[in-house]
Amino acid sequence: MSRRPWNIVLPVVFALVSGRLALESVLDFRSVGSHASIYTDAARAWLAGGDPWQVGPPAAIFAGPPPMLLPFVPFVGLPLDVTRLVWVGGSLALAIWTLRRIGLPGYWLAFPPLFQAIQLGHPEVLVLWLLVSGGVASGLAAVIKPYAGFALLAERRWAAITLGLLVVAVTAAFLPWPRFVEDFPRISATLAEQSHGDSTFGVPLAMAVAVLALASLGVRRGLWLAAPVLWPSAQPIYKVTAIPWISPVLALFWAVPIPGATLAGLLAEVALLQAARRWHLPAWLESGTQPAGLARAPESPVPLSEPARLAARA
Repeated sequence: MSRRPWNIVLPVVFALVSGRLALESVLDFRSVGSHASIYTDAARAWLAGGDPWQVGPPAAIFAGPPPMLLPFVPFVGLPLDVTRLVWVGGSLALAIWTLRRIGLPGYWLAFPPLFQAIQLGHPEVLVLWLLVSGGVASGLAAVIKPYAGFALLAERRWAAITLGLLVVAVTAAFLPWPRFVEDFPRISATLAEQSHGDSTFGVPLAMAVAVLALASLGVRRGLWLAAPVLWPSAQPIYKVTAIPWISPVLALFWAVPIPGATLAGLLAEVALLQAARRWHLPAWLESGTQPAGLARAPESPVPLSEPARLAARA
């Protein structure tokens, strides 16, 4: 009952923001699955001896680390439309499974960072699925997206981290790491130009405030939420990997494409949590600071009860 206001406000906000994204896709259908297409072209260029970090349109040139090419290698020989269909449809299926696993309502498919990741055929949803699935295989999430290592550290998945490091070490023998290192300044500049997020990275005072705010939430939750706040040139879709520990308050701030909203949402959450320790807040407001999902280790087969969820916030 205490979450009822959020189950009204969040779907409306999600629909408004994601509706604009959907309209853009209708007006330019080429954007649907476009990232899957670009990353597959980058993998094709690498296999042909070319430079994968010059592949893509000016606004979306491939700028990921070499291991990010691996999931797209199986698609280099397939027609473009098949690649787009598989990644968009597959991302949607994985997102539905993941939301059910962590106990989030279906309207979270419209959470703008998640909606955009599905729309673009971006591997972010695959990374989230690996993290939520748990087990040793979840270490592959950090191979695709290094900042997924925050979540692995939060869950103390040492075996998974070891697997990720082994995969990176073994694939280093044939992945284009020398070219990546040589061109790193240019690649970093490309990534910065294409970034539409509002990470605090590079702003010392803002970074310090963000670190303190994350630490106040507890080590486990702070690590899950760290990537979109602290990672260099973070994109809005980096929020996808934090979904298991995002609260309604954070979701509200993190859904809107306003510069500074990422840190502002984190600070609002911390302020409300501190206020709740001193005064009696309305139940709906206090529930807005609790993770919207199960707030549990993904390996746990039994959902937490509501009291246990509230106790798990720290």
